Amino acid sequence: MNRRAIFIVGGVILLSLTAIGFLTYRARFSRGLEIEVFAPEEVSIGIPFDLRVGISNSSANILENVRLAFTLPEGLAFVGSPVGKNLDFRDLNNLGSGSLSQQTFKLVALSGENTFKRITVGANYISGSLSSRFEKEVTKDIAVGSYGLTLDIAAPQKVFNGESFDAEISFKNNSDIDLDNLKLKIDYPLTFILAKSTLPPDIGNNTWVLGGLRKGSDMKFKVSGNLIGPEDALFDLRATIESVFSGQSYPISSNVAAIAIAASPISLKITLNGNTDSLVKIGEDLTYKLSYVNNTDVGLRDVIVKAQLSGVMFDLGTLSTNGSFRSSDSTLSWNASNVSELQTLAPAESGSVEFRIRSKSAYPIKRLSDKNFTLKVVGTIESPTVPHFVSEGKAVSFASIENKVQGRVELAASAFFRDAISGILNKGPMPPKVNQPTNFTIHWAITNYSTDLKDVEVRAFLGGNVKCTGIAKSSVSTIPICNDRTQEVIWQVPKVVATSGITGKPVEAIFQVEAVPSSADLNRTMVIIQDTSLKAVDEFTGMELTNKDSAITTQLPDDPTVNGQGVVTQ
Repeated sequence: MNRRAIFIVGGVILLSLTAIGFLTYRARFSRGLEIEVFAPEEVSIGIPFDLRVGISNSSANILENVRLAFTLPEGLAFVGSPVGKNLDFRDLNNLGSGSLSQQTFKLVALSGENTFKRITVGANYISGSLSSRFEKEVTKDIAVGSYGLTLDIAAPQKVFNGESFDAEISFKNNSDIDLDNLKLKIDYPLTFILAKSTLPPDIGNNTWVLGGLRKGSDMKFKVSGNLIGPEDALFDLRATIESVFSGQSYPISSNVAAIAIAASPISLKITLNGNTDSLVKIGEDLTYKLSYVNNTDVGLRDVIVKAQLSGVMFDLGTLSTNGSFRSSDSTLSWNASNVSELQTLAPAESGSVEFRIRSKSAYPIKRLSDKNFTLKVVGTIESPTVPHFVSEGKAVSFASIENKVQGRVELAASAFFRDAISGILNKGPMPPKVNQPTNFTIHWAITNYSTDLKDVEVRAFLGGNVKCTGIAKSSVSTIPICNDRTQEVIWQVPKVVATSGITGKPVEAIFQVEAVPSSADLNRTMVIIQDTSLKAVDEFTGMELTNKDSAITTQLPDDPTVNGQGVVTQ
């Protein structure tokens, strides 16, 4: 083997021995730090407990800048810190040879009934004359038992649409400590309506401040209400108890009850013109039908059907029905006196009642907030007959339908020769003359009624031998744009708010054009601008709205100063 190879092999061996020696030295010092974790045999969810950590130095050196890191799994929290915090540090400074430091962490388990939660305790430090940091880490499994405060919800598994029911929340302190600052929070389904509760809520309609509960004591709490939803739909009613430890609130117990909507003993459905989700136009004929079915195996007697109308767009003067109408609350009712079939509704028998009415032919707009109109009908059907599976004192069902009233937009196109108000000076002969240019100003005015509009676009083609002069203005941020090649004028407006032109001025644009009559126009009027069209999206209904105005000639019907002088002369 040559000298170069011997040198390389020797270098590798030396580096390896150095690394092994360093790791051996580091391991020897690492063994000088010992960590022990002491925990209760079992902890209860929601009850704070102490976890002690012992750190000892069994080496001959001083351990410097010792830092303890404590990591929690999900479901454990540091008492006094937010629930989401899972890492904490303790700086112990220096730890002399043979010395011991004990650290106590107060924790609380928030979930994980009858499971183990693994915590991790690590330490890093500097030992002896070495400047690098050493690390050591241990784990400890915490046995999580049952809830210190048990919470149960007693609620019916199934309820009928709109049927009143009770939910009883009971809780007991099974721990060996008194619990203070308890707060009950109930998360209702979105369609739940609270009718009453054991105590009035302290915060909103779903939070109660309960105070303390001694060890071994229990408490019951009841809420009553009703639930609306599709048949067989499932809803969750969730209750949570919170407590405050070291100034921080923690959810220490919770439970949930699943409630399903049962098929109603007597079902009701409302349609408008044969549909359930149609849009309504102003001045439209409306036919509402309330259809019902007896879903029980018994006959239902003395059935009453009601329909309450709400919405200012109903034209009550056009109401037509065989039911009774009560004007004080706009409610229609049918019973055996006007529908004989309602005397007794046999098992599985179905039927319907209806009424006709018109929507108003004009929007009742008086202020800026008068917009986004709807028509709503809320129906009920009930019978004093009580089937064996109904807990209420009557068989009852509810239904409703709400329809949006479509907006309306109007476009007015006009032209002027003498237009001092616009601030634009028009030049040229009037009456127009062959081969001589005459200026006119075109006005586009948008009147918008009951809904906000977006993506508004107005467009028109100019007449033959007519062009834009480049002068344009508007009451909004955009102006009409002329395409000289196609002779088309386009005005795009991002948004036009409701009631523009009703409670205030319309949205308007003005642009100037130049017309040069040809010999073909002699002795007749000349078209300045062809039909103007508008399209926009109704933001309330999502539908497209359109409108248009007719072409304008040199007759200028909107300019009182012209007085029929629009015929082209020589």
